[in-house]
Amino acid sequence: MAAALLVGTLLISLPRLQPATGTLVVVGAGRSAGSLQPTSMQLHGSAGWTALGQVSGDVPAAPDQRQLLALPVVVGSYDGVRLGDDEAVLRVVVTAGQVEPVLLGIESGRLIPGAAYAGNDQLNLGLGELSGKFVPMPAFSLQDQLGHVFDSRAAAGKDLVIAAFHTTCHQTCPLYTALFFQLQKHLPAGVMLVEVTTDPGVDKPAVLDEYGRRIGASWTFATGSPAALAAFWKPFGVELASGDSHVSTLALVDRHGYVRLVYRGVPDIGNDIPASLVTTLGAQGLTELASHGDGWGAPSVLQSLLTISGPEQVASNPGGRAPSFSLQSTDGGKVSLSDLAGKPLVINFWASYCPPCRAEMPLLQRRVGATGAVRLVLIDEGDSGARAKDFLNSVGVQQAALLDSDLSVGRAYGVLPLPTTVFVRADGTIAGRQVGELDDRVLAAWLSILTTQ
Repeated sequence: MAAALLVGTLLISLPRLQPATGTLVVVGAGRSAGSLQPTSMQLHGSAGWTALGQVSGDVPAAPDQRQLLALPVVVGSYDGVRLGDDEAVLRVVVTAGQVEPVLLGIESGRLIPGAAYAGNDQLNLGLGELSGKFVPMPAFSLQDQLGHVFDSRAAAGKDLVIAAFHTTCHQTCPLYTALFFQLQKHLPAGVMLVEVTTDPGVDKPAVLDEYGRRIGASWTFATGSPAALAAFWKPFGVELASGDSHVSTLALVDRHGYVRLVYRGVPDIGNDIPASLVTTLGAQGLTELASHGDGWGAPSVLQSLLTISGPEQVASNPGGRAPSFSLQSTDGGKVSLSDLAGKPLVINFWASYCPPCRAEMPLLQRRVGATGAVRLVLIDEGDSGARAKDFLNSVGVQQAALLDSDLSVGRAYGVLPLPTTVFVRADGTIAGRQVGELDDRVLAAWLSILTTQ
């Protein structure tokens, strides 16, 4: 009897295991400013609908946003959100110890149909859509080099890299094609390369097919009637042209059909150009090749693609120790991870050619620098010291950066797309990381986690 009582006492005294949780930060924005009456919010997962609580208050017009809710949520995959009686599909994965942002588009106190976004990049996409910042690509119907239909339906669900060209151009067009060869080596999944002619009179499908075979290109070349091509190029400000008279343009269109970025001018392709293209360059084209272009090339396009594609948040071995490093600083000294011990760290990996890095840098300086309890560590991936300094000066950041010249530290931390931010606890273990541009609310939540653990 005594033994039975002892066992019972031990069982009762054992602590209950709590499920692992991550932090869900819910923000709201609308096409116009409004308000939300107290409304229940639920998240749908494998166990059905889970009540998160009530949200209410002012809802600003995008791109401004307001935090509605921040709370721990059980780790797992969720596929839907409910705001009052309104439901929307929402693909969100909550990871232990990490922050996952969610944006709800709200109009007249209701959830806008389809306006639910999870993750930093999708959140930024949502703010752009709600504010009318992104221009939708009009429906189109063209033909590829094999005579097959290439239209909006064929492109649906893919991120597109589109270049204006024609086969009789001997200046920038071969350089754009060389750029495509460079991009093809490192292209993220779900991205489609397309060169679309501006000369429908010459560039029939058979001509495009012969051109692609001759230079060894495997991507899509497209043509169409003059009216169809004029309508296709209109959103980009490109007019139909032949010979060497045309607007040099490269555009990125996301999988939702929005025009996200347009590059003009001459790309910097270095000396990486197939011989089959060098022979097509005229005197002006050779001059442009030697000039190294207008300051953009494959690295900046690839970085933009990674941002537009919305890279998944990847666990960086939460709980494991941060890999050690010793790097040269832009102020001439050398800094090791051990020199930074004793405080939580926000380690931001960035590069000068990365647009979202530029966008988030002032936020990092303002938010992390203001706490005093957390150190900001800026690690530049691959730039020279002079270029890194120029970049920091251009965004108003006075702090020195560390130079990861051979990218070895980035590899040790599992960095692929930029920016990537790794959050390290005061004991030197990794709390988690965010891939892509940080949002103010998400960064605030991470800082709260670092300073309360």
